[in-house]
Formats: sequence, C-alpha cells, structure tokens
Amino acid sequence: MMDPYGVPCMVEILHFLCSLLNVMENIEVGPRSNPIAYDEDVPLFALGLINSAIELGGASFKNHPKLLTLIQEELFYNLMQFGLSKSPLILSTVCSIVLNLYHYLRTKLKLQLEAFISSVLLRILQSKYGASYQQQEVAMEALVDFCRQPTFVSEMFTNYDSDISCSNVFEGLANLLSKSAFPVKSPLSAMNTLALDGLVALVQSMADRIGHDSSASGEGNPELEEYYPFWTLKCENYGEPHHWVPFIHRMKHIKRKLTIGVDHFNREPKKGLEFLQGFNLLPDTLDPKSVACFFRYTAGIDKDVVGDFLGSHDEFCIQVLHAFARTFNFQGMNLDTALRIFLETFRLPGESQKIMRVLEAFAESYYEQSPNIFANIDAALVLSYAMILLNTDLHNAQVKKKMREEDFIRNNRNINGGNDLPREFLSELYHSIRDNEIRMVPEQAAGATVMTRSHWIGLVHKARETAPFIVPDCGSHFDYDMFAIMSGPSIAAISVVFDHAEQEDVLRSCIDGFLSIAKISASYNFGNVLNDLVVSLCKFTTLTHQSFVEEFILDFGDDIKAKMATVALFTIANRYGDHIHSGWRNILECIMSLQNLGLLPARLASDAADDLDSSPVLDQATPAATSSPASLVPAMTPARKSSGLMGRFSLLLSLDTEEPAPQPTEEQLAARRRTLHTIQDCHIDSIFAESKFLQAESLSELVHALVLAGGCSSKGTNYLEDEDTAVFCLELLIAITLNNRDRIMLLWQNVYEHIANVVQSSVMPCALVEKAVFGLLRICQRLLPYKENLTDELLKSLQLVLKLDARVADAYCEQITQEVMHLVKANAMQIRSHMGWRTIISLLSITARHPEASEVGFETLSFIMSDGSYLLPTNYSSLPECGQAVCRVSSWSC
Repeated sequence: MMDPYGVPCMVEILHFLCSLLNVMENIEVGPRSNPIAYDEDVPLFALGLINSAIELGGASFKNHPKLLTLIQEELFYNLMQFGLSKSPLILSTVCSIVLNLYHYLRTKLKLQLEAFISSVLLRILQSKYGASYQQQEVAMEALVDFCRQPTFVSEMFTNYDSDISCSNVFEGLANLLSKSAFPVKSPLSAMNTLALDGLVALVQSMADRIGHDSSASGEGNPELEEYYPFWTLKCENYGEPHHWVPFIHRMKHIKRKLTIGVDHFNREPKKGLEFLQGFNLLPDTLDPKSVACFFRYTAGIDKDVVGDFLGSHDEFCIQVLHAFARTFNFQGMNLDTALRIFLETFRLPGESQKIMRVLEAFAESYYEQSPNIFANIDAALVLSYAMILLNTDLHNAQVKKKMREEDFIRNNRNINGGNDLPREFLSELYHSIRDNEIRMVPEQAAGATVMTRSHWIGLVHKARETAPFIVPDCGSHFDYDMFAIMSGPSIAAISVVFDHAEQEDVLRSCIDGFLSIAKISASYNFGNVLNDLVVSLCKFTTLTHQSFVEEFILDFGDDIKAKMATVALFTIANRYGDHIHSGWRNILECIMSLQNLGLLPARLASDAADDLDSSPVLDQATPAATSSPASLVPAMTPARKSSGLMGRFSLLLSLDTEEPAPQPTEEQLAARRRTLHTIQDCHIDSIFAESKFLQAESLSELVHALVLAGGCSSKGTNYLEDEDTAVFCLELLIAITLNNRDRIMLLWQNVYEHIANVVQSSVMPCALVEKAVFGLLRICQRLLPYKENLTDELLKSLQLVLKLDARVADAYCEQITQEVMHLVKANAMQIRSHMGWRTIISLLSITARHPEASEVGFETLSFIMSDGSYLLPTNYSSLPECGQAVCRVSSWSC
C-alpha cells in the first residue's frame, strides 16, 4: 500500500463510510422506531461497500492498527445499532459483514462479537422484545450461518462460556435453537426448520470431531484447594493446547461454582458470599477487595442487589464500595464517560445519602487516575453530583422547566479549588448529558442488553484487558462439556420437529441429527442420553401400535417417517449397542412386534447363534416356533386366530364356504416390497449375532430385557401370540448365551432362572417348554468342552429336566434321551463328580419308563461301560442298576 493510495487513504474512506452510518444516533433507529422513518439507500450503500472492503482486505486489516481500531470501535458500534433496524435488508447486510469480520478478524474482536450475538441476534430472536417475524427469520439465518462455521461452536464455549466475565454464549445459542425449533402450531414454519438446521449443524460438528486426538472427557473438575483470587488467573501460554486446555477446564469449573454462588447472592447476599467461601472462591475472612472484584468481574449478578450493598452505611460495605471504584480504569476518559461506565455496573440507590457515598467513591477513584483535570477530590465529587442533578432535570418528564447550559455553568462556578473549570469543559458535559441520558437503572445483563454509547465505551476499554481469543484446533477438547449442556433439549426439539414434519428433506435432517447425537453419546458414554433417544425413536416407528398384518404392511410401506425412524433405531442398536441399557426394552418391543407380524426371517434366532456344531437331532426335534418367512406374508388381512373348542369347530365348518382371498393390487405389492426392504436394511439379526462384542453392562441389560419380554404375561394379547413371543425371546436368549460362552457367568443366573421358571410352570407339552428343555441341553452340549470349571454347574442345571411334569416328560422322552447320549459321547471325559454322573444316570433312568427311548438309553450306557476309562468311583455303583432297568424295558418291548 503506497502513498497516496496507502493506509491513510483507506482509513479516511472507511471513516467516511462509518460516518454515513452515524445518522442512526440522530434519527433514533432502533427496535421501537418506524421501519420507514429514514432512507435505506444511504446506509445500504455504506454497508455494501464496507462488506466488499472486508471481503477483499480480509485478514490484512489486523496488520494496520488504525484500520483495526476503526473496525473495533466505530464500525462495530454502528453495526450494533443498525442490527436492531426493522429493515430485514439492512439487518441481513449487517449480519453478512459481522460474519466476514468473524471469519477474518475474530481474534481481535472477542468482546465485540459477544456483544453482537447477545445484544442483536439473541435479542431479536427472543420474541419478548417485539421484533417482527421477518427480523427474526433474518437473524435466525445469520445464526445458522455462524453455526455452520467449522470451529464456531467450540470457539464460543472456549472463549465465552469458560470466561467468568462473559455470558454463556454457546449455552444461550443451544437453548435458543432448541426452543425455536418447537413449532407453535402445525405445519412447521421457516423459523422451525432454520432452528433445526442450526441444531443439526451443532451436533454434526461435534460428531465430525470424534476420533481426533484430544482429551474431551471433561478433564475432571479441578477444585480450588485453597483460596486464590479467581479474577487474576491467567494462562501461561495461549498458543499451546496442553497449556490452555486444562486452564479452560479449570475456569469453566470455577464459573459453574460462581454461577451457583451468584444465584444464591441474588436471593440472599449473605448466604451467597458464604457459599463462595465454602468453595474457596472468596477468602475465609472476607476483605473489601475480594468482594469488590466478585461484583466487578462476575457475570449475572443482580445490579439492584449490588447497588443496595454498595449504598449501605455499613462500614464493610463502604470499604467494598471504595475498592469497587478502584477496579475501574478511568485514565484518558471524560468525566461523564467515566461516570456512565461506573453506573452501568449497578443500580444507583435512590436516597441522597447513598448517592453521595457512591459518588464520593467514584470521585476518589477518578481523581487518583486523572489528577490534572481537577484541583482536588471535592471538585470531582461536586461536579459528579451536579451531573446527576442535571441528568434528572433534563430527562425527567415531571420537570417542566429544564436547566439551560448557562444555568449549569453558573451553578458550577468556583468548585475547582476556588477557581472555575473551563467553560468549554462544562459546556461539553452539558451537551453530552442532554443528548444522551445517564441511565440510573441499567438493564440486567441477561443476554439482551441494549448497547448504549457508554456501555460500548466500557466494552472497548474492557476489550484491551480481556484474555485473548482462542482459536481451537480441530480437536474435541470441550465437546464432552458442550454435549452435556445441549443433549437433552436437542433430542426434545428434533423429536418434535420430526413428529410435525412432512417434507422428506426435513425428516432426513432430523435423522442426521439423531445419528449424530447417538454417535456423540456413545463416544462420551452418555448412556442416559442414548436411552432417551432410543425411546423417542421407538415411538416414531409405529411398530408398537399393532394392527392387522396386511393393514400394517401397507401403512408402513407408505410411511416414510416410520421407515426412516425404524432404520435409524436399528442402526443405532447395531453401531452403539455397547452404550444402550434400559433402551433395550424398547428395542425388543419393536422386534417382538415385527415377529408377531411375521416380518422377521424364520431362522433369525437360530442364525444369530454361532451354531456350527449344533446337534442335528436337536434341530429336528425343535419345531420352528418363530414367525413365518417374510416372503410368505399373507396377501390380505388374515382371520384372527381361533382358540378354544368352539372356535376351532367353527373354523372347521367354514373351510368349505370360505371364499378365496382377493389378489393384492400392484400398489399393495409395492408397499409390501418397501416394507420388507426396510426391515432388511435394519440388520436385526446382527444385534444378537454380534452380542459377543457388547460391553458387560449392556449385555446384561439386553438379557434382562429378553427375560422380561418373554415372561408370557402381556395384557390384552392373544394367548397363542403371547406364547410365540415367549418362544422367540427364549430362542434369542439361548443364541446370546451361546455367543457369549467366554463370559457365561455374566448371563447364567438370569438364563437359568428363566428356563427354570418355564420348566417348572409347564404342565402340558408346548413349544415354550420344548424350547426351554432342548435349549438347556444345547447350552450344556456347547459349553462343557470349553468350561471345565463350570462342568458341575452346567450338569446341575440339567436336574430341571427331572422336574418336568410327567405329561411333558413323556412327550419329549425319546428326544431328551438322544440329546443326553450326544452330550455323554462328546463330554464323558469332562464328567468327574458324583453329582454330575448322578444327574446323567437319573436322566437315562427315565428311559426305563419309555420303551421308545430305551434303545438310545441302552446305547448310551453301553458307551459308558464298554470303555473302562469312563468307569469311575463316582458312577460305578449306579450304572449297573440303571442298566438292568433299561434292559428289562427293552426285553419287554421285544
């Protein structure tokens, strides 16, 4: 940049463009002004050129102090004012400029960006401030644009939510987006979908950072072991993550405690100070400076309470007041500017004595920092009090006769050590107060502060001393803490939008949000969040609202929302099952519904088991009690299953007269194909086949959920359907047990108790008790070769077979004997104890009552006794007696 077209020229041009925006102060464009009260062309012209300059100049602006100062102070203040314009076009242009400033100069605009987000965007989006819908939509679009920036979310948390003197920008944004996504009424508005886009952008940015090397699990919560002035804490090196990451974690922990303390203080100051002492945030013995700094540097304190405290006549409160005044840097400020900044931090009490005490402390601090202006402290005090009186006189509607400039100058003669202050100095003070009222009741800093000129000047001075703006790398240093803040509201908001949405692109955005939340929950072990998400998705699948088979297939095939939710649910179960606990009950409820509707493969449970060496006899003996293959789903709604003698008799009579079912239409066939394709995409079998990789807690919860689901006690369901469900659950339970033989003891108690309950409660042969008996035998066959230390425990479980009701035992005696034979032939060397052989021999003794099984029993006994290696002291005395009984039955049957 060479003269005459160098930096000085650029400064002049930018200053001129900013001057075109200064008209705001005279025409009072703001949240309550007339939207067409001024010509938009001039500010739009200026804003457009400024935006182009920033886009072209980019980051080079920070290399030139004069240009940077102009942007930090004058330009940004004007942007703050125009941001509250009721013209959507102006607001959009302003937001575009601020987004560019964020992109290029955010490290130099820390407090300015916080002020814009809090005092413009958040203020407009909070409907209580009277912004129009068009304004809110533009502001939301801008907010979503910010959220889509790669590091914006982590930067907000790092630089503001973890800074004790700043507002919680990230938390405010997350809560506002969640709240704005909730539709007031159907259908969804543009604001709802924009807020959804913002929420999804937040969670996706966190999900994308997973896997990068960084400590994102919270770093613990470092307690202050002893008192240390928290407002003086500084990071040693903001350039190195291993320095500033622990520092930020520590400051966030301190801020959380301060927030709780502030809440207590706002309700009862004494208890609030005691709470902060308990956490070493204030000294055990309070001193004026520590309390003053707590008031000065902590965000969220009620300014009315601070004003009452500082105005009190108590000696300690007076000391705190003077210490509080000394925390301000008034060097180089005009008296009125300094007073405005001072009074912005608390509410000035109304009593004259309290006002005088407050002004004495202010005047003392101002005089100490600016001794060349006044002859003594009294001069600063008298003029400060005169300014308060002037402000009341000029801006109180009840005062009819306003003080003139000459009156103000005459009233302040001879106050500067017996001499007059310069007339120009007093005239400037008069015009400043006349044009800009000193606010005696400053707005609470609750995320929507009005940016007055005095407030802005204070912010600019504060920005010179604040901590630097940290630009985090792509690591997920604070995603754990951020997700803990927004997870609950996000799930609720996205679920409501998903419930109301009809457009496929909106539904897809919701699903992307759900999957991102699931990924983050699993990565940071937020089990409760993942379970809540599972519950929410289960409701959208419609699987728990059963209807007739064909009716459900047709409805489900045409319901894109239900299909998306179903695939998402089982995708989460397959990918993140390690972290699902109570949610397994809801997932199994959906699986049971699919089973009852005949939409699962017939061998889903058996295919889920690693069944390479299963017994062929067992497979033949066990009927297929699961649902029919999906390809055999009936074409039309089937008749309800008939139960009881009369029901079956009526069904028999109707066979000759029943008309053939009508053929399905092409539309129905297409819906069926879509339904079956969706179920296929769910890969439900993988949940159980891959259960060997589940963490112990999740596996235990899955087994417990299967036991509950297979309890055969569902109310309002058909008994046969209920039994089918119980059989299916038992099949899955056996499959999981076989797949987890290396940690069988984690499951065994639940599995054994469930099988025992089925066996001991059955008085007639049925599919459920058959599955229980042969499933138990199958478990023993599979595990005995691998679990020598559990041999006795497994063989002891077979005593359940001896407790079968006689009618049940008679029905399955031959198959039971065959399975015992296979077990003995494969595992005779593992059976060593007296209890184990006694159980085996007792099972073989059953064949003495059943001629059909005696041949197999005899073969088994022959195998044991033919080889001397299987004859042991533990079985030698029992085998001959059992053999004689079997031989008698065999000879009788011949």
